[in-house]
Amino acid sequence: MGQEHWTAERLRFALWVAGAVTGFGGVGALLSAVGAPETVAWPAAVGAAVAGGWGGHQLMRRYLARR
Repeated sequence: MGQEHWTAERLRFALWVAGAVTGFGGVGALLSAVGAPETVAWPAAVGAAVAGGWGGHQLMRRYLARR
């Protein structure tokens, strides 16, 4: 049981990080491509990182609820 819990926690953290990095990179690249000013691009990218991390967390919660 201990090893399974450890693996689930690692997966949860990996999904959180992957969601945050994807959100930050995607929005940052999009806004950079359209030439948005930095005062808009950075806060939007950080907000997307928070939303992406939250999405990764929700995905893990759904996975654990099905088990």
